[in-house]
Amino acid sequence: MSDLDRFELFTHLAQSPSLTAAAQHLNLSKAALSKQIKRLESDLGMSLFSRAQYRLALTPQGEMLLAQTQRLQRELEDTRTLCQQFLDTPQGPLNVHAFDYFAKQWILPKLDGFMRRHPDISLTLSTHERIPDFHKEQVDLALGYSLPTPDSEDIVRRSMGTTYYVLCGTPQYFDKYGMPATLEALKTHRYISHTSRVGIEHALKLKKGHQLALTPHLSINRVTTMIDAALANVGLIQLPIYMLHEHLKAGALISILPEYQRHDEHVYFYYPKYRFIQPKVRAFIDFFLL
Repeated sequence: MSDLDRFELFTHLAQSPSLTAAAQHLNLSKAALSKQIKRLESDLGMSLFSRAQYRLALTPQGEMLLAQTQRLQRELEDTRTLCQQFLDTPQGPLNVHAFDYFAKQWILPKLDGFMRRHPDISLTLSTHERIPDFHKEQVDLALGYSLPTPDSEDIVRRSMGTTYYVLCGTPQYFDKYGMPATLEALKTHRYISHTSRVGIEHALKLKKGHQLALTPHLSINRVTTMIDAALANVGLIQLPIYMLHEHLKAGALISILPEYQRHDEHVYFYYPKYRFIQPKVRAFIDFFLL
């Protein structure tokens, strides 16, 4: 039996409730399956399972190996799909994660046309304000984010365009706390941040040559709620202009210190790295993003 075969046996066992279930699925005896796993552990020089109390559980090394074999398994399945489709037929399940704003503004208005054009694609659209774990969540495409990916070596990132940031608050807030005239003066103000920004202090998005980190007065997990909190005079927010345009135009929010705000922030879409982009992913990109 080859090493590749043993890796496949390991993957089946790691994802099965028991050795018995895995052996039955693979049409092997428990003894034969156990022997091959022990051979793999011996070749690798590490224990992949802990066998305490008659139950199998992955060791930390086993968890890492499973993540790798699952990724290779998905890539192999995708390669088979590409060959079967001759690289030109968009079909199959497509799992897309989108920032809520872009789902509403970019995708939903044209969604019916896309689904009519590609009836063989089964689309799942999820809205999130975080970068997904592409492998664990089996995500094919994510769009509308400015955040780095946790596994950037395996993810392709492409720009959807650039935007600029606005730091703002309500007239009532500034009446109460004063209008800051300098970046340093912001340290005495109430700053509302997004929970995706990690750390005790959160750095503002400023032009090159300027930097300032603020300790949030309040952290919120959704942009719409951040805006609502600012409109309720709770504090200052810094967000892309496209999210704030209507409120700024109406005078409900006032921009401050615009000369320091970053004007070259990219908004990206992301997809797992393949030698060839899957037809279903290419179809979505071409329809919505290009």
